[in-house]
Amino acid sequence: MSELWVERHRPQTVGDIKGQRAVVDRLKAYAELRTFPHLLFAGPPGTGKTTAALALTKDV
Repeated sequence: MSELWVERHRPQTVGDIKGQRAVVDRLKAYAELRTFPHLLFAGPPGTGKTTAALALTKDV
């Protein structure tokens, strides 16, 4: 069975994420500095919470 389209095309790094420029810039800064406050990703389904968390872990 092949992987889902959404998984195949998911952004792999924080820099690949589109939209919410202020949030993306802040996540990039956390990844570069390797210092993280406690983060809570909240919002409705489909807004990119899991994608952002996975991309952030790959950047670190």
